[in-house]
Amino acid sequence: MAFDSIAALAASGHSFEGASEEQLAVIAHLSPEEVEVINSIKSRLDGDVAAHSQDSNTTGGVVW
Repeated sequence: MAFDSIAALAASGHSFEGASEEQLAVIAHLSPEEVEVINSIKSRLDGDVAAHSQDSNTTGGVVW
């Protein structure tokens, strides 16, 4: 079975709402290693940065 990067990212809480077809096509071709890095960054932002943010709704905005 092929690696499904979109499913792996979504399982970690990433939202693709508003993503274009072109963006989804690029995301769909990410390697497992790339997904691991993105999830690691998200985890840090959700934990470390969100804890110090006044508006946690903007967490991850720096990445995207």
